[in-house]
Amino acid sequence: MDGQQVQGPEQASPWLEFRDDGSVAGDYGCTPFHRTAELKATTLTLGEDLPALPSPSETPAPPDAMASCPTPEAQVGDAAGATGGDVQGANPESRNPRLADFEAKVKKFFHRGALTITEHKLARQPGGPPPGSLPQLRNEHGDVATLTVVRSPSFFDTEFQLAERSVYDSRDSVKSAKDTSFVFHRDGTVTGKLGCNDFTAKVFFEGSHLFFRDTRLTTHRTCAAQNMSDEAAIVRALDRSLYYSYRGTRSGLSLSDDQSSMERSTGLDFDAVTGT
Repeated sequence: MDGQQVQGPEQASPWLEFRDDGSVAGDYGCTPFHRTAELKATTLTLGEDLPALPSPSETPAPPDAMASCPTPEAQVGDAAGATGGDVQGANPESRNPRLADFEAKVKKFFHRGALTITEHKLARQPGGPPPGSLPQLRNEHGDVATLTVVRSPSFFDTEFQLAERSVYDSRDSVKSAKDTSFVFHRDGTVTGKLGCNDFTAKVFFEGSHLFFRDTRLTTHRTCAAQNMSDEAAIVRALDRSLYYSYRGTRSGLSLSDDQSSMERSTGLDFDAVTGT
């Protein structure tokens, strides 16, 4: 923006979603928005404010406070610590100055006229496959935002197999991976197999995050010891109801829980098996 790279706080997670009703929803970092939008082949123009989208009907387990968006009370504390003063009753813009400044810049980027949709060509690695590209938005002032696709269009039509579990700085392959399957459905459920038994769970999406609720087995078979062990570990992970950052593409799905340090985080990595 204005010729300089904008770097946000670790807690900030700006995102943008094109919705079926023609509107655009998203988050400037920690502040949600919902607006009318005019989307053409190569341009996007955001319009008037719309009523806020409802929050998920359930909430995940409390995330690491350093990794999540600060509460209004915490932002007051941040501002007081930064200024050495009492900010009781201060307006939101004065809370957590770094976060407020970042969100103001993101908001300014989106509302400086029509946005042109282009591509950012990725560099080819020696001996690697064709590098592909990432979508970009460019406004009329020359400001550019490069985007990462969080959920591919085929996400809800793909079967995923659990390939690896990560705990802190170690990774462990799932020995019964070929006997696992996760299929996400548009009604907010996920079904499949956990190494031995079939299962179902609720899944809630919120921008670039998701979390699980009410995991339960729908069959009660007995399998090989390794399969039973893997299944129990997966159930424990889902029952923790962690707030996962996720990325689901044609090739796989990666989940990483919301921690301020990668050395403290846990995660699940899936390979895509089928797609339609």
